[in-house]
Amino acid sequence: MSYAIVQKELVVPPLENLQRAIRQVTFLTQYDAHTIANDAYGILVKNLSLENATTLQSALKVEGVEVEMVEERTLPALPATKFVRRLDCLPEALMIYDPLGRSFPLEWRHILLLAAGSVRLNDFTRKQTSVPVTRYDAQGYPHVEVVTETRTKEELNFHLLLEIILHKAVQRYSVAADKFSFVYLGERMTGSVPQDFRLLVQDLARFAPQAAINRGAYYLRENADEIFSYPSKNAFAEEITWLLWRLAQSNPP
Repeated sequence: MSYAIVQKELVVPPLENLQRAIRQVTFLTQYDAHTIANDAYGILVKNLSLENATTLQSALKVEGVEVEMVEERTLPALPATKFVRRLDCLPEALMIYDPLGRSFPLEWRHILLLAAGSVRLNDFTRKQTSVPVTRYDAQGYPHVEVVTETRTKEELNFHLLLEIILHKAVQRYSVAADKFSFVYLGERMTGSVPQDFRLLVQDLARFAPQAAINRGAYYLRENADEIFSYPSKNAFAEEITWLLWRLAQSNPP
């Protein structure tokens, strides 16, 4: 059985405290302290044995880092997702559009959690170039052919993402701002994707005040100058998992 060390609050533990705590265990290195500090999005360490998890929890507690030890199987899995490119935030309901343009209403009370932010993702771009190549026919006469070469390049870029998770985590809807239609904003639409994304998240939070929100959605709702960023899709997902876990703890079945 595997165990995880999870945070009690979404506060980045001081690096010095983590380093001192890790000196007390044999299965982590000082390099791991930097990794844990940089990836403190609710779940600090996973895949630990009971003995190692107990030892690490005790060492962190001595350093004032409050964590909990949980069985990994008790951490909720993210529900299946549907990618949407259009939503209409209306007072009476959230209108959701499928790929064929058909819409259906979702009552606001069914939204459990809103998660948003600027997330660093791996992008793969393909570039084609035409290259002249000299070839020879059967008689040995040269001729030039133009050959198209395709090269794939990997880049790390930030994308604005939104997750809408429904009550009891039965479903979620995923939005990528650069592929989304903000047409419902009407005269409020600015033409700036970050600003229109901000308005979308603010509308969602206003119409679904009961929904829990992650840090990214919180700062967007509060109209902060900067959009909260996540270093990876995994960090973004781990914070959502942590929030769902906390919700389950506070609202047991």
